[in-house]
Amino acid sequence: MDGCQKINLYDACKRNTFKVASIPDIGLLENLGIRVGTHIEVQTRYGLGGPVLLRVEGAYSVALGKDIAKQIELLRADVSADAADTDELLEAVI
Repeated sequence: MDGCQKINLYDACKRNTFKVASIPDIGLLENLGIRVGTHIEVQTRYGLGGPVLLRVEGAYSVALGKDIAKQIELLRADVSADAADTDELLEAVI
């Protein structure tokens, strides 16, 4: 993933999918399923310094405050590559 630009969760664009690159040492995040390598979708960011609502691995939604969200670094997920891998796997099975 060299050359990929990192962005913090709070500044990430809505309705986009990202891969978690780094997280702060806060045990709650791992309990919520947010770990390095996890795919998340930013659903919305509330104004005036409010929380960020995200979807973790397409399974459930979590809201994180601005202070924590600013400490989580993300990389843009290559969804098209994941889809291509899935298509190849389906063709091999059929």
